[in-house]
Parts: sequence; structure tokens; C-alpha cells
Amino acid sequence: MFEIQQPLSLLFTKTARFRLEPAPREQLRDPSDLTAWLAAAGLSAPGSRVSDELLREARELREAIYRSARAVAEAATVPPDDRDLLNAWADRHDAVRVLGDHGAGWRFPPAHAARSALAIVAVDAVDTVGGARDGTIKVCEGEGCVAVFLDNSRGRSRRWCSMATCGNRAKKAAMRNRAE
Repeated sequence: MFEIQQPLSLLFTKTARFRLEPAPREQLRDPSDLTAWLAAAGLSAPGSRVSDELLREARELREAIYRSARAVAEAATVPPDDRDLLNAWADRHDAVRVLGDHGAGWRFPPAHAARSALAIVAVDAVDTVGGARDGTIKVCEGEGCVAVFLDNSRGRSRRWCSMATCGNRAKKAAMRNRAE
């Protein structure tokens, strides 16, 4: 399970990389990739299955989240079709939060656990894009990066989606420029 410092929904948008490239890198290439992502996010249930159709729907959800977050970051209106899709997915939320031996977790309906897990991502997107979270949605300023992230730093002055990647690259480039 990865440590969640950003909203789950915005982390989900990062399963499409290099969005500015002619051929962006899809990280959800087949159903097993989505199953693995859900497990890493703590949203898996034993025996949950992801079909090709659900994978297609998950990618549509991801792109609606991305476009909605970009719209908010750019002080624009969330596209109505994306808003409707997020709301439709959020309406499917039927998982139950439970306390287990290792802390809080989710109990999913056995018949459609993966779909229910994606509904949790949609609910998170509604909260994030809708302003229910403390922070400001921004687009990364890293060269070639257009990832969306929630800036909840004290001064709301964060510029990069990740200090370990984009921030580090920018600081190295600035150091090289100063040395020249």
C-alpha cells in the first residue's frame, strides 16, 4: 500500500503519464494493472475481478477526474459531462467503512467489489474538486509535467506535484543555470 499524502482521486490521475507527449504512457494497460492499483490504494477485496469493460470505464473516470481538477486549477467551470460522470460514479458508492485487526478498511459487496472501489475514488474526487478538502488544486509547474495535485502547504506556495521528481529536476536545472 502506498502512503497517501494526496487525495486518492488525484493519485489515480497519475496512472496516465507524460500527457503532453504524442503517445502518453498508459499505466492501466490491462485489468491486472487496475487490480494492482486498487490493492496499492487499499481498495481491494479478495476475489475482486476487473473486466476489460470496467477497465475502460475506470480510464473514463480517471480522465473526467483529471479534466475536472484541471478546470478547478485554472479557475474554470468543471465540464458538465465530467461533473455528471463523477456524480454517477459517486452515486454507486456502496462499500462500508469497517474497523479491522489492522485499522480502518473497506468491506465491498462481493458481486462488484472493484466497481465499488472505483466509486470510492469518485466520492474522493467530488470532495476534492468540490472544495471540501483543505488546499488548492494546482497543475505541476515541472517541465513537461501536467499532473494535478492538492497544495495544502501553509502558504499554498507548492509548485510541483512531487519534490522528489519534478521539484528535484527544477532545482538541479536552476543550479546548473547558476553555475554557467
